[in-house]
Amino acid sequence: MALAVSAGRCAVDMVARHHFGSGRHIWDIPPEFLNGYLTTIAVDGYLYLVAIVLAKLSLLIFLYRIFHVDRTFRIAAWVTGFVFVVWGIIALLMAIFACRPVRASWDLALRKKPTTTCNPQPYDTSNVYGFCNVITDFVLMVMPIPMVWNMQTGFKKKIGIILVFMSGAL
Repeated sequence: MALAVSAGRCAVDMVARHHFGSGRHIWDIPPEFLNGYLTTIAVDGYLYLVAIVLAKLSLLIFLYRIFHVDRTFRIAAWVTGFVFVVWGIIALLMAIFACRPVRASWDLALRKKPTTTCNPQPYDTSNVYGFCNVITDFVLMVMPIPMVWNMQTGFKKKIGIILVFMSGAL
């Protein structure tokens, strides 16, 4: 599912590049293309949030299938999955409803009106998303370590397996 959403992002990016001048400096984009450009940027952002959550859930399900025999790990996986989903829904709602009216997210004329508010600013939300992504990536990287450490195998093999799981951080 994450791959399908990512393919959707690619399609939106291609439309943005071909029809609305994405990839150029904002001052090089003709004014009549700005609303279409902003629309594709907004849709791309929404799809990005969904793709990230689905990718994290996919990795979590993979780990769950490997280590499901341990009750503690199962509980941790369910709690982590719940946190990922809740975080994804909150992030998506924050992105969609950042501007009032919502249409101001992609309508430049509406965004410039004094009655329009856009909070939080995109820079602030990007920092929050980035911080949450780092934390959730760290959780996914660390989750299998206790399970591997309790395996009945040699020390070198344990270290090797842990390094393989942690290589996903690269």
